[in-house]
Amino acid sequence: MASNNQFQPKQRTPSQNLAKTFAKLGQKYQYHIYAVGTTMIVSGQAIPAHAFGLFDPTQIALTCMFSGAAVQGNALMNALPAVINAAITVMLFVYFVASSFKVANAIGDGQEITQVIQQPVGIFFTTLVLFIAQQILFANITAACT
Repeated sequence: MASNNQFQPKQRTPSQNLAKTFAKLGQKYQYHIYAVGTTMIVSGQAIPAHAFGLFDPTQIALTCMFSGAAVQGNALMNALPAVINAAITVMLFVYFVASSFKVANAIGDGQEITQVIQQPVGIFFTTLVLFIAQQILFANITAACT
């Protein structure tokens, strides 16, 4: 004989309630978070003295490649390395924020999160390997293109 508790909703643990609340707040304010993060990344790129990004050495190397005599005075080609760096950084930021809300929502629903978290963890480690590789490849390149 089946028990009646199979039709009873499961009680959530306090950590599941916290994760669900985090996911709801994140989804409610996700566009604000994206806008603020994107603004911070792009404005950091616009101020060369305070520039930051995941791939700054690569940006410096691309700037050296694109600053040859053939492209002197071409504003588009001169700005391209900074645009590429900012675009990659913004895309990764938005992806990881969206993924964290998805994982928090899955935890709040009591789902098994191993399938949900595999792709973000894979992207994180791929980004880490790329970051380390570009640090090794472009370690001694300076803004003076020596």
